[in-house]
Amino acid sequence: MAETASNTTVASGADQLIQVRVPLDDAAEALAQQDANGRTPIVVLTKWQHRIRNDFVVLAVVILIGSWVAGNLFDAVLIPTIGIPVALALLVLGIFRVFYVSIPEGASAIVIRGGKYSRTIGSGGTYLPPWMVISHLVTRREIPYDVPVLEAPTADDVRAAVDVLVTFRIHDPYKFVYNISATDFDLVLQAACQDVLRTLVRRTNADAIASLAGQDSVDLSAALNETMEAYGVTIGRVTITYARPPEAFLHSNEARQLAVLQRAEQQELQALAQRRLADEAELERQRVAAQVARKRDELQIEIQQAEIRQRMVELDAAAEELRLSKLEERLARYPRAAQWDWDGAQLEVARALAGNSRVLVHMQGTDDLARLVMARERATDQPPANGLGRPAPADETQEASRALDDGRRRRSSKQTQQSNEDNAEV
Repeated sequence: MAETASNTTVASGADQLIQVRVPLDDAAEALAQQDANGRTPIVVLTKWQHRIRNDFVVLAVVILIGSWVAGNLFDAVLIPTIGIPVALALLVLGIFRVFYVSIPEGASAIVIRGGKYSRTIGSGGTYLPPWMVISHLVTRREIPYDVPVLEAPTADDVRAAVDVLVTFRIHDPYKFVYNISATDFDLVLQAACQDVLRTLVRRTNADAIASLAGQDSVDLSAALNETMEAYGVTIGRVTITYARPPEAFLHSNEARQLAVLQRAEQQELQALAQRRLADEAELERQRVAAQVARKRDELQIEIQQAEIRQRMVELDAAAEELRLSKLEERLARYPRAAQWDWDGAQLEVARALAGNSRVLVHMQGTDDLARLVMARERATDQPPANGLGRPAPADETQEASRALDDGRRRRSSKQTQQSNEDNAEV
């Protein structure tokens, strides 16, 4: 849309301001509207100014002649008496416009006298002698002016298109009217605007051209005012409405920026991947270190357990050695008691055997016979199972063996209990 509007402006050229020639009474309408080509009139040249109201004068003459004729025909003095004052009043009203002019609102009038500039008057009604006429009407309103798209080189030699809207106001109608015409001022303003725009674009890089759009340039206004002062014109605002480098440059710049962004994204992804690998390596290292530490702790615990078992074995050996040494000391100190204990154990075995009539006992001496007799006396009076004193069956032999083992175990438990008591004493 912007490019279409700019191309239309280029086609129209500098033909935006004109001046027209109309009667003074039509000057207000001429200054308020554009012509068929869309051009704005800023100066109105007045046609021959016939300031007498011809209709009033003609009507006054008709009334005057009619009243005189009617008075003569009807011989009535009253008719001319009424008609003549009315005719005179109409005549005065018709001629009164010779001394009174009306300037439309929003315009200034150039008054000349004898073909020379007299003064400039403002809007409203003004009494003016017939020998002073209005030659020009100049608008006082602020006029917008569009400077077409300009292909100007930037600081980096890129052709940029710029469109500027300038507003100006004619503060000195005399300078403007007698120094230049409206159409010529159109060309001058166009050239001046393009010159300052070239200077502005030449100081700007292509990347910053787009940022000029929408800005009000005070520097451009000051530069244009220096040029327009000679024509009585004041530049109001200079607004850059469109600024853009060529499409090829924009596409190239966009591609370059996209490449930069993609490169930055690739670098970020690579850095993220490296960080992830480093984190994974660190986690793996910490996992291995934790496993090594756990195994070291397990080995340390096993070593401690082995040391404890070794210590227990050492303590058990020391306790057994102490028990045996104490037992040897006691046996050496009390041999008769030890012999008595041994005899008692044998006696118990003998008793167990004597209580079984089926056991065949083989004795080697009188001691064995005495022991057997004592065991026989203390045994129960149970007769032999077979009544003949034969050897006992195999089950009876096994029973006797079990009895002998029970005696040995009782003796061993007694010795163990005595050893524990000795250890407790130690």
